Amino acid sequence: MHWVDTLIIALFMIGVFTAGSFLGRSVKNMKDYFSASNNLPWWSVMVSIVAAETSVLTFLSIPGVAFLGDFSFLQVCLGYIIGRILVALIFIPMYAKGNYISVYEAVREKGGVTMQRIMSITFMATRLLADGVRLFAVAIPLSMITGLPYFHSLLILGFVTVAYTLMGGIRGVVWMDFAQWIIYMSAAIVALVIGLKMIPDLGTSVDILQSLGKLQLIHLKGSGYTLWGGIIGGAMLSLASHGTDQLIVQRILSCKNTADSKKAMIGSGIVVFIQFTFFLIIGAMLYMLFSQKMGIGDPRELLAALNLTKPDELFTKFIIENLPPAVKGITVAGIFAASMTTLSGSLSSMSSSITVDIFKPIFRHIDGDDKWLRISRITTLCWGLIMVFGAMIFTNQNSPLVEVGLSIASFTYGGTLGMFVTVRFFKKCRLWQYVVPFFFSIAVMTFIILAGWTGLFKVNWTLYTLIGVASSVLMNRLLVWIKKPETASEI
Repeated sequence: MHWVDTLIIALFMIGVFTAGSFLGRSVKNMKDYFSASNNLPWWSVMVSIVAAETSVLTFLSIPGVAFLGDFSFLQVCLGYIIGRILVALIFIPMYAKGNYISVYEAVREKGGVTMQRIMSITFMATRLLADGVRLFAVAIPLSMITGLPYFHSLLILGFVTVAYTLMGGIRGVVWMDFAQWIIYMSAAIVALVIGLKMIPDLGTSVDILQSLGKLQLIHLKGSGYTLWGGIIGGAMLSLASHGTDQLIVQRILSCKNTADSKKAMIGSGIVVFIQFTFFLIIGAMLYMLFSQKMGIGDPRELLAALNLTKPDELFTKFIIENLPPAVKGITVAGIFAASMTTLSGSLSSMSSSITVDIFKPIFRHIDGDDKWLRISRITTLCWGLIMVFGAMIFTNQNSPLVEVGLSIASFTYGGTLGMFVTVRFFKKCRLWQYVVPFFFSIAVMTFIILAGWTGLFKVNWTLYTLIGVASSVLMNRLLVWIKKPETASEI
């Protein structure tokens, strides 16, 4: 890699570290550390939400979706917007009324502190595994581009991200997310422009894409993404991920008021739709460029001819072979930025969960804002160390553990959303009538996902959350019907 690229990456890392440390100067207590004293502007939170859900896997893999197929993934993005509208209408008013720091405080009124802890621990375990895999996944393209060993890439990412999250809390996370989103989108725009200029006859290439159906948006039937499957699946996934996951909800709880929280939530869906459209266009550009260069039309044959095993590697190959010095450095900085936004949000959300949901109910005798702020920062540091060194478990990128990690949210999102639906819309019941449905839903999803992996039968992933919610809520209603609470003492 050219020395100019190395300098750009180094300046980016120094800038992020300095800015994050500067933002940490205003943190005075635990509430400020985890919710910025509810004083963040909605537009910065909106962009932070988008950045949090845009891991480097999105940055590199969504172009591969359009390369192999078409633009029908946008049907799922339509569902994302609908789901976020429902989150704004159903869940945000409940969270604002409770003045929560952790979203799992919302289940304590009916489910008790035990259910709060169960859901918080489930979230932390899920987030640790999923983002540990994502953290290692980003080391793969970075190592390909920079020549650094995996472990060195992980250490650089981990050190800088933990440092600014440790100092700045959610305020540092949100503002760094905002800046890093601009960086990685700018990098992607530059890469797209360069790629389009490399295509000899762009107009003819677009006509070929149209004739091959690779620009198609809507599928009413088929085995891939369909209109209703995408909308329903996307909406249910957004309801779970953006309505009940501390990673996202923590940002929403940092807004100035309920109206701003709603604007940030709904606006993020629109920005995500635009962003995914852009990355799909990059995928179409890659197809036009490589198909003309190799003289091969079939996408899978083209992959083989390029000596690639997965479409996720296409964008990385384009960056290595075609981007000039400085531009390559900016793009690598963008990849770093995309991964750091996910990691920083995970550290802050896991730290808030273990501090608020686990430690505070146990150590009630600890008093004083300074002590709890110190504990909050210590938990952030510990989670950072666990995640960085835990990512090295996935040294084999083809391991089944990688598949588990990348789809781990599918195991738990349905049960989590089902629990919040039960708490939000039904009367209080016994603790075991919450616990059993929650784990029953996880068991159902484990069976369905494992059945898909083993070839027994396959369910499209867009239905995972819907199945999980339905199994959780229906089991809860069945248990309540079997044995209804008679007195408050029985609950």
